[in-house]
Amino acid sequence: MGRVARTWMLITAVVLAVWAPSAEAQALVKVTVQDLFKSNHQIVVSPGTEVVWADPHFERVWFPSGSGAPRLRRDPDGYHALFTASGTFRGTFSVTMGHASNEIYQMTVTVRETK
Repeated sequence: MGRVARTWMLITAVVLAVWAPSAEAQALVKVTVQDLFKSNHQIVVSPGTEVVWADPHFERVWFPSGSGAPRLRRDPDGYHALFTASGTFRGTFSVTMGHASNEIYQMTVTVRETK
């Protein structure tokens, strides 16, 4: 019985050693309009982070083509982008309610390794 338990513990340890780093690398950051204004339109994340502009007041979020930023997709939760590579990505967003819908704001997403 002890041998079987040790074998399962070893298998569990190997699975966790392989799986845990990749699970840890992917994070989720939800941003609201208020968060973005409070942070001076700056978002700082580590590689492997999915950013969700999760606020119904975001009218639109986009990055210029050719900027190297990941593609955005939109679903009922908001706009989503997975940032896998380090770098600085400049994008824009517009909001509804309380602001004229034709106002466009600049934002910066900085992706850098944490130490």
